[in-house]
Amino acid sequence: MKFILNIVLLFTLFSFISKPQVEDKNPISKIIRLRKLANNSDLDISKRFQHAREAIDLSKDYGKDSTILESNRVLSWLFLVSQQYDSLYRINKENLDVSKKLNDSSKMAYANNNLGFYYYNKKKNDSAYYFYSNARKLFDLLKDRENEVGVILNMANIQESERDYIGSEINAIKGIEIAKTLPISDPVNYKLWALNNLVGIVSSKVKRFDKSIEYHDKAVSYAKRLKGKSYIYLKDFSEMNIAIAYRRKGDYDKTIQILNNIKNIEALKTEDSQTYVSIISNLAYAKFLKGNFNLNEIQETFKKAYKFSLDQEIEVEQSAIAIFISELYLFKKEIDSAKKYANIAYHKAYEVDENQTILEALILKAKTETGEQSKKYLYQHIQLNDSLISKERVNRNKFARIEFETDEILQEKEQISKQRQWLIFTTVGLIGVLFFLYIIKTQREKNKELQLQKQQQEANEEIYKLMLSQQEKIDEARSVEKNRISQEMHDGILGRLFGARLSLDSLNLVNTEEAVSKRSNYISELKNIEDDIRKVSHELNSDFVNQSGYYDMVKTLIETQMTAYNIKYSFEADSNISWDSLNNKIKIHVYRILQETMQNIYKHAKATKVDIAFYLEKNKLTLEIVDNGLGFDQSKTKNGIGLKNITDRLKEINGILNLNSQSNQGTSVVITVPNIQTN
Repeated sequence: MKFILNIVLLFTLFSFISKPQVEDKNPISKIIRLRKLANNSDLDISKRFQHAREAIDLSKDYGKDSTILESNRVLSWLFLVSQQYDSLYRINKENLDVSKKLNDSSKMAYANNNLGFYYYNKKKNDSAYYFYSNARKLFDLLKDRENEVGVILNMANIQESERDYIGSEINAIKGIEIAKTLPISDPVNYKLWALNNLVGIVSSKVKRFDKSIEYHDKAVSYAKRLKGKSYIYLKDFSEMNIAIAYRRKGDYDKTIQILNNIKNIEALKTEDSQTYVSIISNLAYAKFLKGNFNLNEIQETFKKAYKFSLDQEIEVEQSAIAIFISELYLFKKEIDSAKKYANIAYHKAYEVDENQTILEALILKAKTETGEQSKKYLYQHIQLNDSLISKERVNRNKFARIEFETDEILQEKEQISKQRQWLIFTTVGLIGVLFFLYIIKTQREKNKELQLQKQQQEANEEIYKLMLSQQEKIDEARSVEKNRISQEMHDGILGRLFGARLSLDSLNLVNTEEAVSKRSNYISELKNIEDDIRKVSHELNSDFVNQSGYYDMVKTLIETQMTAYNIKYSFEADSNISWDSLNNKIKIHVYRILQETMQNIYKHAKATKVDIAFYLEKNKLTLEIVDNGLGFDQSKTKNGIGLKNITDRLKEINGILNLNSQSNQGTSVVITVPNIQTN
């Protein structure tokens, strides 16, 4: 069955990973010729790769992203057909980035689909489902229904393999509804066969056997419409699934009848060995369950099928047939043999991750044992079954969450697109208005002599408006300066007063010489604060960065604050930072941000340890402050004068704030200032 599902996955992938479209523009005719050579299946694969890479090199020289993307897709196709999946991943990550830059939804859809296939092949189903979900939504926006159906099929297959049977069925039926609206063709009929087959498999697994039979019958009808030798065996596969559904339903006569009527059984032996061995083993098993057939003949058929599955290395069927053989030996009361094949079934199923077969094997192992050992296997069966039910519930929620998050991303993309449209309309409108004003001005100049009096009046009005505008600018400047002074007082002077006051309070309880000395130092600090207040009052644009050294000031600030707050701390600074050459504006704002952050840590975080570090990398100055305090919920704490002051200061120096905090898990504040300018 997994062999067939893999064929389905590859077929649907190949059916809509269209070979790149040919461009007709003369300037890139050589690139187009190389792409055609790379797509020529008559050439040696190494030559095709060579041509594809040459096309990419020329495309990069040409310098147009859309041309590079088309050439990349040729190479992506070659990686796919040659099964170089790691390379397929890398080229499609690049394609996805470029297509996002170009806002090319079609190329984004193809890249997402290829990445989904890559992760499915790596058995990372959650990542595969994420990229397939992206591709589906994009194909839906593009109204590319055939490709959308192919992606839906892949998503439903993933859900089935992860036991999200409800989600798998919903997606598969949705795919059927869309596929029925498409023009009839072999690729469409193939997808309809695969989707109906999948609904049949899912229905059988949840014991809705009549529905399973109904959809497998539909799958047979679509398989009959397909042309070509490779499709003949799909009908046999679906008929076998119908027979298995009847067998699980308890209708053994119908099972035997259907399996006996499959005509291509000998051809299947070489063309589809897994379906072949499944048919002969299920036929023998149905006869065994019916009870009126020769047990020795059934046993020989089982052993023949088991040997064939070993020779062909069909591990899934090995475990299933071992279950049948174990049941037969158990019926014959040959307990040792029953136990042997139950163990084989268990270990083989474990290797290929066939949980349903593992459950059946555990039941058989329990039946071949007595006492505590039997109870042990039954307990393992219960544990595994419960964990699978829990996993099914988790996966159902996980896939639903991926769909929801994908919808949100697409809605954001659509919103951005609308905003761009409005920006274009607004810009065009503004240009139109400016052009209209220019015409009016020109016309007025032509009629200058006739409208002298009117123009004089307009000039007087304009002067009055300018006076008002000038007054508004003065008022605005005053307001800005008031805000700056308020910010300076809050961030700097009040923080230092708070630290000095707290330190003096703590020293009032001690009357040692050391305490006297420290009080003297803090009194000196209060005098310095007095000087700062005087400077703020008389020289608004003063620079507190003097020749004493910025690094020493920062170090002193940290030591003073942390000592006053009784908080352990560590401080590191990259030796490559040239403090003296830093722009003074950056120094001022970074100093105040550090001061504000430490004050907030003491007031709100209740931290006992703070790590502070400065880094320099690629002309970016980074300040990182990490505490082990109470943390906070970022979604609820968005305002506050302290945080506002920090963000306002960062705007002044084009800085970036990265704030990461969770309740009871501390807080990380990372300030990054790009493009550092020196004095």
